[in-house]
This record gives sequence, C-alpha cells and structure tokens, in this order.
Amino acid sequence: MVHTIDKIKKTLDRTLSFLACLFVVAFCAVVILQVVCRSFSFLKAPAWTEELARYFFIYAVSFAGGVAVQTNSYVAVDIFTNLIPARLKRVYAVGLNLFLCLFAVFFEIFCVFRFTFMKTRFVSTVLEIPMQWIYFALVILFGMLAINFFLEALSVPAGGRIKQEVPQ
Repeated sequence: MVHTIDKIKKTLDRTLSFLACLFVVAFCAVVILQVVCRSFSFLKAPAWTEELARYFFIYAVSFAGGVAVQTNSYVAVDIFTNLIPARLKRVYAVGLNLFLCLFAVFFEIFCVFRFTFMKTRFVSTVLEIPMQWIYFALVILFGMLAINFFLEALSVPAGGRIKQEVPQ
C-alpha cells in the first residue's frame, strides 16, 4: 500500500513540477521579450506581453500548489503540533490532511466551479481569450490540493512519514 501511494505521489509530483516549470519558463520568456522591446529603442512593447505573463504566472502557481503540499513548503505555525504527544501526531496529521482535502473539495465544488463556469462570457482585454480558460487555473489548483492532501492522509497510517517541522 505504501509503495503504491508513494509511486502515485512521485508521478504526480514530477508531472506537476514539470508543468509548473514549463509555465515559469514561458513567463520568463514573455517578460524578457517585454524588457528587450522596451530597452532597445523599439517604439513600444507589444501590448499582449504583460497580460500573457500574468496568465502564465497564474498557471505556474496553480500547478505548484500541489507540489507545495508534497514538499511541506507551506508556512505553518507549529506551536500546537510541538505540544502534541508523539503517539497522537499520526492521528493529528491524518485529521488535518483530511480536513484540508475536504475544504479544498468543498471550495472547488461550491465556489470555484460556479465562478469558473459562469454563463456570462468575459474575455481578456488584449488577447481576447475567454476568461473561463484563465479561471480554470483555480480548478486545477484546488483539485491538485485535494488530491495531494488526500494522498498525504493515506500515506501517514500506511507507514509513511509524518511531515517534520523545520529544526530551529
């Protein structure tokens, strides 16, 4: 069971990391294009570069959100967890991950879907891309958060590691 969960987590982590890196590289390329156009006496930078850079950044963050769960990169206040006896830390870790998974699913269903798939059609200012494509990054973000928190909750009772606090 632990091996299967770890294999799924590793595959998901690699895929999300690759996609996040791809969008960060695209973001950097568009920003560099904008800087070069402004710096070397071109009349003005293309109008679409700022908007496209923003959208690439949004998608990079949406893919990196799931990776942050796997690597324990979120900011946390660990005063409470340091007070918990060692034998209850596994129960706490499972409960917290399940709560965060359920919160992400709840938020996805009752907020993000309604916002992303509105009947009103909005388009971006310069690129004229339907904004539903941009808002879809929220669907990806909360979907990946839910999946990763669920996998973390499964891996703790199956003998997986409990996320360690950063040593002081």
